[in-house]
Amino acid sequence: MVGGGAPAMAHLLPAQTATMNVVGDTAYFVVSVPLSALHGIDDDRSGGASQAEITRHSREIADAFNRRFHVSSEGVAGRVLMTMAWSPQTEGPPADSAYVVVLHSERFSSPPQRLVVETDLFGTRPGEAQMTMTAKRDKREDSAEVAILRPSAQSHAFFKGGLATFADFVRIGIEHILGGPDHLLFLLTIVVAAAGWRYWLGVVTSFTVAHSITLTLAVLGVVRVAPAVVEPGIAASIVLMAALNLWRGGPAGLAGGRARIAVVFACGLLHGLGFAAAIGAIMAQGAHRLATLAGFNLGIELGQFAFVGAVLLLAAVLRRVVTVPPGFALTRIASVIAGVLGMVLLVWRLP
Repeated sequence: MVGGGAPAMAHLLPAQTATMNVVGDTAYFVVSVPLSALHGIDDDRSGGASQAEITRHSREIADAFNRRFHVSSEGVAGRVLMTMAWSPQTEGPPADSAYVVVLHSERFSSPPQRLVVETDLFGTRPGEAQMTMTAKRDKREDSAEVAILRPSAQSHAFFKGGLATFADFVRIGIEHILGGPDHLLFLLTIVVAAAGWRYWLGVVTSFTVAHSITLTLAVLGVVRVAPAVVEPGIAASIVLMAALNLWRGGPAGLAGGRARIAVVFACGLLHGLGFAAAIGAIMAQGAHRLATLAGFNLGIELGQFAFVGAVLLLAAVLRRVVTVPPGFALTRIASVIAGVLGMVLLVWRLP
């Protein structure tokens, strides 16, 4: 079994995470590296690495790490002091692991004020395409900064101030909403349901306020809901809104007006928990928590309005260039597509 074990099993560092602690002129790292990002480590092809395999290939792991993990201060690389590979397992019966923990340290000519970390050590398995790194100075919690490295953003500059952190998380928020098919499908179902700027403003504002509330509460630790509940719920919200768009036999109030805004608000609360599950937990700590939260939320809104604007523009163009047969509504087409895809997501996410 890869990465499995009894509930009592403890690990040196969770998968897809890394820490950096700067003490004086030296930066100390603990990095979890996916096995799929390395080559020639899994000798028995079990899908995981045992302690014996990690020990046997420790030099190759260290060499690969030093080639693909770079740290610099003001453009000058540090001097590597140590690079060591370890099994992440610290307790429990021996078991193969899907990742390797690397201990690494670098020294600079003077205490670094701004450190840039760059790496492409991302895995190929589901969930391995990003690394969440927490950086601190002298192990002080009030100095903590958190960054997410991924193939599209392989470097990050730490300790550069609140404004730069805000800008970084605006970008991350935009990428998150535009890269999240479930949230975009939900937006599609509410935008195509009716025409008119008052309707669009009402439903989009309702969704925005709702997910901002639960995202903030989740970041502050006030609300906690398991992803096993949230993710299927988000998929179900897509199916629900698509069904309301297609429903012609029920009360009109369920398909539009204030009741529609109320339903969107309720679904938005659920989507906010989804945002929090994806990224909100890392914002509960750090020196720039407010800047991080505000930037991420603003990025979500900018990405959201960009998508809504693109949908409305496309719909306007189609109405001008395409002759639509009587009774053949674009709303119904979009709702059917969203409903089918939402149902696929729901079945996929159910335990």
